[in-house]
Formats: sequence, C-alpha cells, structure tokens
Amino acid sequence: MKKIVLAMALMLLFSMSAHAENTKIRFGILPVLDTLPLQVAVQDGLFIGQGLDVELVRFASALERDTALQAGQLDGYFGDLIAACMLVNKNVPMYVALTSWRTTPGFPMFGIAQSPAKKGAMLGAMQGASLGLSKSTIMEFLADKISDSLGIGHQYFEQIEIKKMPIRLQMLLTDQVDCALLPEPLLSLAKFKGGGVLVTAEKLNIPLTVLSLHRKFFLDGADTYIRFITAYKEAVKRLRNDPEKYRQLMAETCRIPGPLVAEFPIYPYPMPSLPTTAELDEVQEWMVEKGMLKRRLPHELMLSPIIP
Repeated sequence: MKKIVLAMALMLLFSMSAHAENTKIRFGILPVLDTLPLQVAVQDGLFIGQGLDVELVRFASALERDTALQAGQLDGYFGDLIAACMLVNKNVPMYVALTSWRTTPGFPMFGIAQSPAKKGAMLGAMQGASLGLSKSTIMEFLADKISDSLGIGHQYFEQIEIKKMPIRLQMLLTDQVDCALLPEPLLSLAKFKGGGVLVTAEKLNIPLTVLSLHRKFFLDGADTYIRFITAYKEAVKRLRNDPEKYRQLMAETCRIPGPLVAEFPIYPYPMPSLPTTAELDEVQEWMVEKGMLKRRLPHELMLSPIIP
C-alpha cells in the first residue's frame, strides 16, 4: 500500500513539475484563415506536448493587437510583413518566426471583388472605378502588386479608404463602391451575395502573412522557438492529412459565414519557412516610398536567426 501511495505521489509531483515548466506564450491573433494551424496546435494539445502553454489572444482589429504589443502584453503575434516592420521600427522586440501563408494558385486568400452593379465587367471597363481598401497596410501593398501583375498603373483605380472590413463589404454589396479588396472568406461571401471577383492575388508568389515571436525565445539555443516550430509543423501535417476533421474548428475560429461552411476549402498551409531577404527588401522599399519607414531595417533585426 505504501508503495502505491509513493508511486502516486511521485506521479503527481512529476505532473506538477512538468506543468510548472511549461513556457507561457500569449499570442495575439485575428479571426482569419491564416491562423488555423495555431488553432489546431492548441486544440490538439501539440503546444502542451512541447512544454508550451500557448494562449491565443483574439483581437477584433490589427490596431488593437498592435496596441497590446507596444504595451508589452503579448509574446507573439499573427500579422504581415508590413505590420512586422512597423512594430520593429517602434522597438517592439520581435523576430518574424515563420511565414503562415504564401500566395498559392488555386487558393485565393485576397482579391478584388466587384459590386453587383459591376459584376462581370472586364478589366478594361474598370479604369477609374472606386476601389475600397485600407491604405498604408498590406491591402494597399497588394493593390499595387496586383496592378503590377495586370500591367496597369497604381492609379488605375480610384482608391477609397475604408478601414473596417464589414463596412467595406457592405458598401460593395450596396454599390457604394465599384470594387473592394477583400480577404477570404469575405471574397467568397461577396460573390455569394451577388457580387463578382475581378482578380485574386493567388499567383503573386509573395509571403502574405507571418507569425512573430519575442526575441527572448531565441536565446539559449532558441529552444522555445524550436519547440514552437515543432508543434506548428505537426499542426500543418494534420491539416494536410485530414482536413475535414478541422472544418468545424475553421468555421468557429476563422469566421466562415454559415452558407459557406460546407464547401469552403481548407487551405494547404505551408510548412514553416522564413520570407527571403529579397521579399523583405521589396516590402520595405515600398514602405519607404510610401513614407512609412525612413529607411530599410536590417534583416538581422527582422528575421529569425534560426531557420525553421
């Protein structure tokens, strides 16, 4: 009997010790498709299995997320390279840890939707059309990249500042703007509700979104970063091997509208990798041109020193 009690006590002690050693990471996210692997890693206990207590802190907007970051309330975040550059420029001590989504043919994460009144109009008939977007963000960068890919000038559309996504969608569907730059699943929802899709960003071959972690996790051999990457890789593998298992999780955490849940594709998320220095330079040069940065930030200040 004493042996049984002793064994149970040792098991309890080991469990308490292991729990105490779990590294806490408060990770800021937005309710978007790109964050699904993080949701899978939390739901399936993959982070816990690596000794990480990852709390996904949901924000309604990038502005709220950035405010929390600058106040030191987060240990990591989901965003894009433009946001990452802006935050590092404001001395937020983060490294880009991995690319969470890279433009992939067949899986349009962003695109230009047409209003019902403009549905089906060809590109040549859209010159001078109003385009709703959020300026000085990844949206404006994508608008310029899409224009370049189409061989048209950056002034081809009349860009209209509409920061809030729901308002942008509503103005599009009520013909208050001719087109709007939207992420999925709002792009599909616009089409479902009578609009059209002029063009998507799926063939641009650029890193659209990234995950960043505090620089403290890269100390002492970057053990915490490596464990984070290990759990994330397993989440990506599970999504690839059995995507339908996670359809309801996607619907709940990534705000998939009810009418789209059954048919909306579960994306083939990329294995962790870093943006190239050339890709980082392209974004920063664009930001310098727009007056968002005075000069490019050093690569070693932006990108993880460890290749995932």
